[in-house]
Amino acid sequence: MRLRFPDLTRIRLVRDVCPLPGFPSHDATVWKGVTAKSPGAPVMEHENGYTVTDFRNRFITWHRTFTQDYEVPELTAKSFIHVHEWIPPTHSSTPSSYAESFKRFGMDHHEAIAVVELGFETRWSTQAKRHLANTRKNKNLAVRFGTMDEAKKIVPKSQVPKNLHDTFLALSERHIKAHPADVEILIATLNDAPVAAFVAAHCHAGSESSYLMGCFVPEGGKAHAMVALVKFWFDRCLTLSIRHANFGDIVGPHPFPFNSFIGYSIFKTHFNIHRVWMPGSRWRIRLHFSLLRVIQRTKNEW
Repeated sequence: MRLRFPDLTRIRLVRDVCPLPGFPSHDATVWKGVTAKSPGAPVMEHENGYTVTDFRNRFITWHRTFTQDYEVPELTAKSFIHVHEWIPPTHSSTPSSYAESFKRFGMDHHEAIAVVELGFETRWSTQAKRHLANTRKNKNLAVRFGTMDEAKKIVPKSQVPKNLHDTFLALSERHIKAHPADVEILIATLNDAPVAAFVAAHCHAGSESSYLMGCFVPEGGKAHAMVALVKFWFDRCLTLSIRHANFGDIVGPHPFPFNSFIGYSIFKTHFNIHRVWMPGSRWRIRLHFSLLRVIQRTKNEW
């Protein structure tokens, strides 16, 4: 059996930037933090970011904090173990004394970001330009605004791996619930039948629009409907004066050859994206010894 490795040429050609000039620390934008809210996992807002309570009970509390600078809020917890995970915005700032108590652990995170300017399509790859030209010639293909119900009907037939369907749907629905006026569902139709969908969430404060979910049926793939929707999305960014189009995760320049995200990453590289390099997590773990003594005393009494 002959192993076939994917061609990573396009991925390696993408410019790595940390951070992209003019691009805000998107992870620290409370606009995104609100979508992480769930029962039992509140979001604490700070002047420079927010903290999500990932997990909390009497034994362990896990806080995850995003900041726009190196000033980390000092948090406490009544649990025996307190895990404070911090996502810093960049490698190049000077940390506060409290921030220095966090230990680096975790892989770097990469996101595919495009700067949306007039004439953006002229900077797309040759393949993307060719596919866009084909969509313009196709009189039966059209793009319009749609509904989440239309997108949901496409998802089960989508080329996206089935194990990701619920994840992308849940992400989109959380954003719609938190920011109903700032999420748009873009639909591509072929002979008036929906064949592709794209869900975009607009954060005006950060001048960023984020890709939340994309899906297409085989007919949409043959008609290059997703390329038409990316064009529609970029046009919306220009109309709304949004500068950055965030395609979400992208693999690093030297990914493991069997990484399932390589195909989607290669698709993103056709739209003049930058690989924005975000630092990995830093951790601070503390034990609540007073609680430990109570547990030990109770054990001795028994």
